[in-house]
Amino acid sequence: MWLESLTGFSFSRPVWLLALLPALALCWLAFQHAYRGSGWESVLPVHLQRWLLRRSPGGANRRRFLLLACCWVMAILALAGPSREITTPSVPQAQPSVLIVLDVSHNMLSDDLRPTRLTRAKRKIRDILALPDDYQVGLIAYAGSAHRVTPLSNDPATLTSLLQALEPAIMPSSGRDLDQALQLARDSISELPRTTRVLLLTSGASDTELAALDQHAEALGEQLAVLGAGTLEGAPVALEQGGFMRDDQGRIVLPRLNARELASTVRRHGASYQGMTLDNRDLQRLLSAARPSSEAGNGEPGRSIQDYGAWLALLLLPLAALGARRGWLGLLLCVALLPAPAEADWADYWQRPDQQGAALLEQQQPEAAAEQFEDPAWRAWAWYQAGDYPQATEAYAEQLNRQPEDADSHFNYGTALAMSGRYPEALEAFEQALTRVPEHHPARHNRDRIEALLEEQQRQQAEQENDSEAGKENPGDPAEPAPNQAQSSEIPQPPPADTRGDEDVRNGQSAPSAGTGNDAGTTFDAQQGDSSSAPQGNQSDNGAPGETNASATSPDRIHNEQQQALGQWLEAIPDEPAELLRRKFLYQYQQGKEAQP
Repeated sequence: MWLESLTGFSFSRPVWLLALLPALALCWLAFQHAYRGSGWESVLPVHLQRWLLRRSPGGANRRRFLLLACCWVMAILALAGPSREITTPSVPQAQPSVLIVLDVSHNMLSDDLRPTRLTRAKRKIRDILALPDDYQVGLIAYAGSAHRVTPLSNDPATLTSLLQALEPAIMPSSGRDLDQALQLARDSISELPRTTRVLLLTSGASDTELAALDQHAEALGEQLAVLGAGTLEGAPVALEQGGFMRDDQGRIVLPRLNARELASTVRRHGASYQGMTLDNRDLQRLLSAARPSSEAGNGEPGRSIQDYGAWLALLLLPLAALGARRGWLGLLLCVALLPAPAEADWADYWQRPDQQGAALLEQQQPEAAAEQFEDPAWRAWAWYQAGDYPQATEAYAEQLNRQPEDADSHFNYGTALAMSGRYPEALEAFEQALTRVPEHHPARHNRDRIEALLEEQQRQQAEQENDSEAGKENPGDPAEPAPNQAQSSEIPQPPPADTRGDEDVRNGQSAPSAGTGNDAGTTFDAQQGDSSSAPQGNQSDNGAPGETNASATSPDRIHNEQQQALGQWLEAIPDEPAELLRRKFLYQYQQGKEAQP
């Protein structure tokens, strides 16, 4: 077996082996000097040499020179570079990636490409997601401002759901800012391999946009690909309210695709251009450069030279220590026998606590994720998913202390308070959110719901007090409960949920429906069963109206009914990605305007 391991063994710097000759000669002279006397042996009688001559211990000298010889030979071998050729595993091919820059201006609503340019562009993006090469796909949408929709990832489901919601109506600014869009794309791929492709889907470019495109095409080179959406003739842009889009002079706008100018601008810098086709020939031509080249790895095994000289150099350290001072070998053994430190969590070396928490959250372990998160917003969301609303409230309060002027922080805090049953405090939090952003529709919707619940609670408490007094005045009256008493034991039904407030919890809370859990470990489904059956059983068992109404409208019962109503309302909130993107883009647009000097 060891003979097989020596196969292919060689020295990468064999010239250093010549230094072994003077080293061996020096060692031989050193040994001779150790055994040679002072010269008096030939003069003094043998029986007097023992008493008149001083001799050093020969054994110690021999060991010292032997150690010196070993160090010298080992150093020369290390410098010569003992190495062998090894077979490296196959280098996997880099995964192709495409960052799509999509024009979402009103010009994309032109119907010269049926049904519209934007619809055809979305179909092309879906075709990219369906390609068998397993592309990493990201998306940037731009009109008068540019915004990142999704980063590069292998998550086609998320991109598909958001792609359907992209329309000019959700963009915060009209027009086309191609310069900002391509700059955002360059920033996104600045640290990625050169195989990453930037695919621009555009309906045309003005002279200003062509100048910006020329600069970015020069920087991106063959990484840039342009897919033109439209025709040279163009077509009017139909408006939702009827009619067609017009310019400042009242003339109907006919957006035309200046394909020749686009192609000449990008091709002189090595980029590519294609017009949109019905099949996938345009994508095949544009994305061919997105596939990794042979330099990125061809999947075949390779060979490399591994040098073992450094390991021989490490062996010189203990030998040098032995030559410098006695007893160092024992010291090294003591150090080697020290107990190993406690085993650390290897995840701490490779992932930040927030990254570990995100991984646990994906594994459906919200409690463990909450313990890992350092970011209070993420920690609050983890506690919220775990159903621990008091803990979520504390975490959102910490986030609120960091951003006291942020309306969404007040909204999240209020939502957690509402799920914890602290309605007055939740109402105050929603009021604070509306004070900072008056058009915060989710906060206004939640505030109205909390006010309705509090009014219902006060009404039931008032009815309970009135019925209790009536029972004391007529203790023996076996009459049936009044109609208002029967109503007080029913679950307070909230008014229909406002579909425009779909982001009440989903956007502000960054969470799915939160109506699946409550304090005390109960669920809304269980509370619903209790509240619907308990009043009837109490009335059949006891004919005393006062006792029946008191048990049905106890504080715990009222609280459970309110929690059930709130949960049903939260579950009825629809999921609308368009509203999510609209608010996200608007927030980014406002932040960008504030950052401008």
